[in-house]
Amino acid sequence: MARLEADPDWVAKRAEEESVRQQREAEYRRAEEPLVAELRGAGYAVESAWDLVNTSTPYPEALPILLSHLQRPYPGAVREGIARALAVRPARFGWDVLTRLFRQETEERVKDGLAVAIAATADEEVIDEVIALARDRQHGSSRLLLLRALERSKSPRARAALMELGTDPELEKEIQVNLRRLKTSKR
Repeated sequence: MARLEADPDWVAKRAEEESVRQQREAEYRRAEEPLVAELRGAGYAVESAWDLVNTSTPYPEALPILLSHLQRPYPGAVREGIARALAVRPARFGWDVLTRLFRQETEERVKDGLAVAIAATADEEVIDEVIALARDRQHGSSRLLLLRALERSKSPRARAALMELGTDPELEKEIQVNLRRLKTSKR
């Protein structure tokens, strides 16, 4: 590390990367201001939607606000944070919006955040829709994040879907882990 710190080219490159990162973070903070203001108005002392992702304290009054803002044209990092903040069971009321946005989303990080929210809010009533989303290869690697809902489900259809998806090259390794975990938990 000392050798790198002595290299002026490396130091300059690192300084430039840090400057770009800080500018990007400032842009995200500015973009997220309307959401943060509304959340604060509802009594949540947050700087970002990510603050809700990282808390164990329930935030039920924030969920409709988050769902509303998820549909706005924020930068991807902000939309991902909003989606991940919606990854709690009480956000189930937003199922139709979450799945619609997931189907439409093209930015991978946002799609991943939506998949996490879908998996967290899924229940037996919508498990067939989760199965359909997991089978649809157009959703790419984000499908991996949907598997948690299938693993958690008591539905024989979910178990069968896991077995079927076990031959999908994108999902194969994760499904093998899921199936081993399920087998172990039955003992």
